[in-house]
Amino acid sequence: MSQKIQSQNIRLDHFGFLKISGVDAIAFLQGYTTCDLAALKDDSAQLGAICNIQGRMLASFIVIQQGQDLVLRMHRSLVPKTIAFLTKYIVFSKAELADISENLHCYGSLDPTSTAGESPYPIRTDNGTITVNFGNRSEQWRSSRHTAGASDRTNQWSDAELEAGVAWVDDKSCEEHLPQTLNYHHLGGISFTKGCYLGQEIVARMQYRGALKKRLHRIETDAQNRKLTSGNIVVAGSYACLAIISNPAEEPVTVTWEDGSMNTATPLGPAASLELKD
Repeated sequence: MSQKIQSQNIRLDHFGFLKISGVDAIAFLQGYTTCDLAALKDDSAQLGAICNIQGRMLASFIVIQQGQDLVLRMHRSLVPKTIAFLTKYIVFSKAELADISENLHCYGSLDPTSTAGESPYPIRTDNGTITVNFGNRSEQWRSSRHTAGASDRTNQWSDAELEAGVAWVDDKSCEEHLPQTLNYHHLGGISFTKGCYLGQEIVARMQYRGALKKRLHRIETDAQNRKLTSGNIVVAGSYACLAIISNPAEEPVTVTWEDGSMNTATPLGPAASLELKD
């Protein structure tokens, strides 16, 4: 049973920012993202991923457009690696890559009355602060650090992301999983009509011809400091967790913890989010 989530400013220091600037910024990144940047609007943000040639996600992100430039919020540890990866391809484009994680800071607010949505997400800008509304939570991207009233209670943020069925690529899962493994095809993070991008052939083949062997599951249990005998926990909440488990069928399976206890793991799908618990 979880505690009721309260709305507050939560420091999300594990997120960082990558900026792609220049006249070719959008055209360049379009060839390396699962989402369709042509559909990006000034008042919306997109969920997406950058894949290697094998279709494995190097990073997952939220992207917004600022004029001709793009800003990507991703796991902070992956910003330098993503820059190094894209630098190999950007040399012939009129665009530049920059790590702006020291200039832009991420905070979260929680709203227990809202239901989780899917990409694209509405955004607004007020006095330089960019707010991305995810439904049951929102992020504020600020150019200066906000200390008054800020909290580091990221466990509550994890609960909200868990309810939305969202997991991010981090340094431990970098280049390990297809976008479908993290359920991005049901969260609006993959366009199957945009055309070619790096890894697109593998991602499309999995969607139309393949059988997904590993997928994201929800397990109703406190997973803090616990390990599965088979499977990887990617979001650990106070009363449930999200884990990548080998399961080719879209049916619940029984999983075993290292202490011998067992739980039911339910695959996520289009209706991944559930109402928040009191």
